[in-house]
Amino acid sequence: MNLELLSSPIQIGNKTAANRIVIQPMECNDGDSGGGPTELTFKRYRKLAEGGAGIIVVESLTLSYESRARKNQLKISEETAKGLERLVKEMREINPKPLILFQINHSGRISGAAFSKVVSLYPTGDPNVHILTDKELEDIGESFARTAVITKQIGADGIDFKHCHGYLCGEMLRPANTRPGPYGGSFENRTRFFRETTEKIKKALGKGDFLTGVRYSFYEGIPGGLGTSGPEEVEEDLFEPLRFARMIEEMGMDYINVSAGIPAITHEIVRPTKSYPEGVYRHFGWAKMVKRLVGIPVIGSGYSYLRDGKNDLKEPNPSKKSFLYWAEKNLKSGHVDLVGIGRQSLADPLFAKKLLSGDLDRIQFCTACGGCSVLLRSQKEVGCTVYNEYYKEVLRQARKES
Repeated sequence: MNLELLSSPIQIGNKTAANRIVIQPMECNDGDSGGGPTELTFKRYRKLAEGGAGIIVVESLTLSYESRARKNQLKISEETAKGLERLVKEMREINPKPLILFQINHSGRISGAAFSKVVSLYPTGDPNVHILTDKELEDIGESFARTAVITKQIGADGIDFKHCHGYLCGEMLRPANTRPGPYGGSFENRTRFFRETTEKIKKALGKGDFLTGVRYSFYEGIPGGLGTSGPEEVEEDLFEPLRFARMIEEMGMDYINVSAGIPAITHEIVRPTKSYPEGVYRHFGWAKMVKRLVGIPVIGSGYSYLRDGKNDLKEPNPSKKSFLYWAEKNLKSGHVDLVGIGRQSLADPLFAKKLLSGDLDRIQFCTACGGCSVLLRSQKEVGCTVYNEYYKEVLRQARKES
């Protein structure tokens, strides 16, 4: 079993990840009424710390409880800082090695109308959706800078500035963003918020080894989405996603985390499934294109579906279909620097520890059943509905209510 590259350290900015496995941010909707972590949150992240991945990205933390995607989403603010500081402290007590990053986010038009205010950059056809003003966007940029500082103060290693999966910053980038003024229309305008906010974040943080990076959806798969050539175009055109990758590096970010799609609309692009297993190959190709352009570390996605080779890829040789095969292959080929797991981290938070110690027979592999996605859509607490009895029961209740 070849683990030479997966188990090797890598420098990111001025810090070092102990290995090449990244726990991707997975929203689990188990915060308290003010957006602070609960005992269930602490339990999840203690287990992930024990799991031994090189990097753990703490799930999407909302800047604003006024507009949020999950009813019980975690929030990052002065009010929740103490609880989040405890979260980092408990993770480090269990395992001081992993780099801990916080993904900071504004939900935008994906905010839940039942419990928060839905906002957008441009008209959606729904008169109840508030269109953000330029001043409101500038204020949101200031909020990103404040939350980056809070993240640093409570002891995390860095932030992931979220530009993926249809949320506000991802909405900003797409050609469909034809809003008038400085934040819509041309590519220069659509990336203005990113540039301005990154400068605010960097200025607020000051010098040091605190990490900043971006996860973005390289191709969204919707008319006018990022990865198309115009507001109403649908065919794949990757010129702008590649320009944005280069811009991320030019703005002094430390890493790029490549994703794709919008879970609420193009979920099989985000998460390859049994009906579209070839989606993993597209993820590998997108990360490869980004890696060819930039010198900073690139994190790839799409790996959870691979399992131990028991998947529906059309490769006749099972040994060439597994997570281990493709992770090592892509690392060795220089197509990616680190590999990310999302659903697999819910199925087995100890995945990295078991894999790197050669204990493959004890890994609980994600079956791509979609149960965790059902919980997320139902605004329930999210976890693995195959291996965890607690979340099995939550799923049963969610199905009763639907």
